[in-house]
Amino acid sequence: MVRALEGDEYVGKLIAQKYRVEALIGEGGMGKVYRATQVALDKPVVLKVLRQSLLSDERTVARFQREAKAASRLNHPNSISIIDFGQADDGALFIAMEYVSGRDLHQILSREWPLPESRVIRLVSQVLSALQDAHAAGVIHRDLKPENIMVEPRRGGETDFVKVLDFGIAKIQDAGADDGPALTRAGFVCGTPEYMSPEQARGAQLDHRSDLYAVGVILYQLTTGLLPFESDSAVGFATKHLTEEPPAPSRRRPDAKISPAMERLILKTLSKSPDDRPQTAESFKTELIGVGKESRRALRRGVSSSVLAPIPTKGGISGEWKDRTDTGASPWEKHEETVRSSPPTASLAAAAARAPMAPLATATVNAAPPLTRVANRSAPLDAPSMLPFKILTLLLATIAVGLAGYYLYQVYFSSYEVESIPKNAPVPLNSQGRALDPAVQPPYLRQTPREEWKIDEADKLAKDATERYEHGDWGLATSHLVDAFDLAQKPVYALKLGAILRMRGPDGERAAHGWWKRFLTDAPDSPAREQIVAIYPDLAETSAQ
Repeated sequence: MVRALEGDEYVGKLIAQKYRVEALIGEGGMGKVYRATQVALDKPVVLKVLRQSLLSDERTVARFQREAKAASRLNHPNSISIIDFGQADDGALFIAMEYVSGRDLHQILSREWPLPESRVIRLVSQVLSALQDAHAAGVIHRDLKPENIMVEPRRGGETDFVKVLDFGIAKIQDAGADDGPALTRAGFVCGTPEYMSPEQARGAQLDHRSDLYAVGVILYQLTTGLLPFESDSAVGFATKHLTEEPPAPSRRRPDAKISPAMERLILKTLSKSPDDRPQTAESFKTELIGVGKESRRALRRGVSSSVLAPIPTKGGISGEWKDRTDTGASPWEKHEETVRSSPPTASLAAAAARAPMAPLATATVNAAPPLTRVANRSAPLDAPSMLPFKILTLLLATIAVGLAGYYLYQVYFSSYEVESIPKNAPVPLNSQGRALDPAVQPPYLRQTPREEWKIDEADKLAKDATERYEHGDWGLATSHLVDAFDLAQKPVYALKLGAILRMRGPDGERAAHGWWKRFLTDAPDSPAREQIVAIYPDLAETSAQ
């Protein structure tokens, strides 16, 4: 997020007689990052300027210079391009690099999760392409994380073009090369703990497979919305990467749509031993693209041939992928009972033959004299005899259609309960503000007997949701609050959900209406009532039920 800081020492000034600084983008321990314009070409660029106070630190200056050297080695569309490296008039070192106008992957994850698996594959494949080029040039990134991956729209309709940034702690592997003073002391750990490979957490010698482990963590996060491990400290994260096996993504987030092939690849990449992971970025990318192909083949098989499809859950049709926040439970869970599903091209007569009344239809066919004559070919049919045959054929076809409809109704609808929605309820929307199936009860209408509330678990989720919200993770905050409401229908959860969803556009506002109506129903005397009614006047009549 670009923020202009009044009084900043460089904003509005010309650096090295080449770059006019426009605004401060961000800052870190080593320096500040600015949006600037390359004056000669009138071209937007990014300037990373090392802090003046660090110019006397030989190790930091060498690391800064190494970032420029590492990135300048790369010549790949998915890697950030270095334009210039130099020294400002006041002695400050700077790196000029291309300006990327998009958002980082952390922002996308926070605001748009869940992401379709096809989009995850498209994003991560580009990251692996950048790494393939970097590793071939002898560069190990060592600090891959969503914040260091930018995604921007391109001309031609390409919305997700990836740029890998920040080679600030990259390691350059040159046989016999002398990089000057050792920039990392023996046993010294650098990187971001949440994404560190086990060998990196130990401070051991690294190779390119450490980067691939970090990509595995990112892939886990993109598919589940969560990190594979949770901890309150850097040491805690490092310890878990060293000693604990990551839980399967589908177990960590049962509501996420994660294909078995994707889960296998993620767990393989998070292996403790580098030898058990994909061995190169290229092979990793090949396997990842293979996951997408396998998912598409499975989808095609489900449409064109007989498959074992899950029994439909409440409000669903066999073969649909439903978000758990929409339907209560995924119909694709591992242990769910399955039934044989027929291809769409199967005839209605075949469906009728499988229906409970099929024997009756067969008996009728066998008893029909005109049909028997045709089947046996025992005598030619004269013209007048065709009329009874046509009538009987039409009658049998009508019976078959009716039986097929009755059968499908019994299998797909009547044998499953459908929860009702009050007539005056708003359009049902899930926690992401998307329309639900009309037969599915929205989360804000759920009722659990108070004695069955799991208050401690709910409060823990709500606390985590508050922290996520404060860090800008609106998607996860919403998801955690919905989960908390499932466990205990506290009015305050509905109040918070309405507030968050209302900030997420028109669809979110419609969902917020439902949550706030539930809040006023459960807490009609709340001081917040006046403010809510000012926004939604139609809720003025809402009272305790």
